[in-house]
Amino acid sequence: MRDDIFGIVALRLRRLGVAVYGNRSFSQLTTLGCGGKIKLTVYPGSERQLISAVRLLDKYKIRYVFVGRGSNILAADADFDGAAVVTAKVSKVTVRGSKVYASAGTSTAYLAKILCQNGLSGGEFLACLPATVGGAAVCNAGCFGQDMRGILHSVKVMRKGKVFVLPVDKCGYRKRGSALKNGDYLVIGVNLRLDRGNREQIERRIEQIKKTKRDSQPLNGRSAGCALFHDTVAVSALIDRAGLKGYTLGGAQISTKHAGFVLNVDKATGWDIYLILRYIIDTLWQRFGIVAKTELCLVNFTKEQYDILAKG
Repeated sequence: MRDDIFGIVALRLRRLGVAVYGNRSFSQLTTLGCGGKIKLTVYPGSERQLISAVRLLDKYKIRYVFVGRGSNILAADADFDGAAVVTAKVSKVTVRGSKVYASAGTSTAYLAKILCQNGLSGGEFLACLPATVGGAAVCNAGCFGQDMRGILHSVKVMRKGKVFVLPVDKCGYRKRGSALKNGDYLVIGVNLRLDRGNREQIERRIEQIKKTKRDSQPLNGRSAGCALFHDTVAVSALIDRAGLKGYTLGGAQISTKHAGFVLNVDKATGWDIYLILRYIIDTLWQRFGIVAKTELCLVNFTKEQYDILAKG
């Protein structure tokens, strides 16, 4: 009966023009390259298709998770009896003066390019985030002293089938998180407000950020970026002080180049990554009395497993 429901939903989605695939896995969709098979993988091609797809999944009570570029997801190894809604094709940018609208699946690097071309500053950090706009908005992604909260004006969301706009001060933004992260919100797009700037200066700032990132981070490895954070303390420096660089568990390893990165170096499982993150959290608590938390979105783990990493 359950398989019949998935078949019906897949058929109805295809009639809407939405691409649907069966038996893909999170290992194919995420930068960490691990995670179990997915019952349905859904690729809407527009905001309208995205909204219709989610409403259909809700109607048939099929659980789902949103995936952009998969750069901030740690998925469990067990099969996922639900749908992964991949937003990467929901990509559109509109510029009106210093106001910009970007759909959820827009690549942050592409958005940074558009902002630069239009002489808009404040979003230079977007150029080095391997993310989509929707994921970056949910997680308040940022680096080098900038984050999404600093450039957002409002967020277009859907909740319980209704589409509406949330002002940025209603999104509950905090360091590497928001009220959107753990709720039942779907980010459809974002409204940004930028500053006018000099295009050449913006380009130089972007290149400077990219060079700093290349020099300090293991960009050639499979990772999900900096995996842990603390509200006031630089966690990567403490991991380094604890002597954990290079620590290996299964196929996972703490980067020798940047201690904040956990890499999939040898066919790591989701459980390998999970356990190494838990080991880091325990070590930092024992050594420094610091409660680190994960920045990653955990998919298909138990609530208890989620709480250990997300709440420290």
